[in-house]
Amino acid sequence: MSSSTVLSSPGKVLVVGGYLVLDPTYSGTVISTSSRFYTVIQNGAVTDPNTIRVRSPQFQDATWNYIVKTDPDVVVEHIKWVIVWPS
Repeated sequence: MSSSTVLSSPGKVLVVGGYLVLDPTYSGTVISTSSRFYTVIQNGAVTDPNTIRVRSPQFQDATWNYIVKTDPDVVVEHIKWVIVWPS
């Protein structure tokens, strides 16, 4: 039996700053929105337990596949992405 977990977080738009805001030297501007971000995490039927598949319907059914390696360090490697464009 497959179990699912649904997570939600408040929406926000980063207007200025990008990832530089992670450095205290830089600042940024963020605007909150009434929208929320939802994600569903579920176990899938995969042959390799170290595979992560991200499916994103809002991006034309895009799929990103990653593999997690743990020997000797933890490494997440992007192995494939597919975007289906409407015809």
